[in-house]
Amino acid sequence: MDVVGAPPALEKNAAELTVMDVYDIASAVGQEFERVIDQHGCEAIARLMPKVVRVLEILEVLVSRNHINPEMEELRLELDRLRLERMDRIEKERKHQKELELVEDVWRGEAQDLLTQIAQLQEENKQLMTNLSHKDINFTEEEFQKHEGKFDI
Repeated sequence: MDVVGAPPALEKNAAELTVMDVYDIASAVGQEFERVIDQHGCEAIARLMPKVVRVLEILEVLVSRNHINPEMEELRLELDRLRLERMDRIEKERKHQKELELVEDVWRGEAQDLLTQIAQLQEENKQLMTNLSHKDINFTEEEFQKHEGKFDI
């Protein structure tokens, strides 16, 4: 559309229009209305002007929605990416928790084994002490002196 004195926005593809382009078009239409009014009076466009203003308002809303949509799509993609990242992190935390529980179970088992071994050793020690105290009583004075001599330095 080659219109003399038309704003560059009128040459653009409709999908590429911005809100500023709509304002430029509204300004150009307003200038044309002023020329018609100057030549033919207000009555010539009195019924047309509100309709054109309404069409320009609709165009502004539609253009602003088109510019919001790519931003919304970008935000939606970012939200999806963050959700996936969160789910991955939750899954990793679950795996880590399971591994930690396994390690704790092994540790508890080993600790229980060690406690059992300590209890057995204490019992053995008690038995040995009892046996030793019985043997000490059974030593005769002669045996005691005999053993005592072995340890003199």
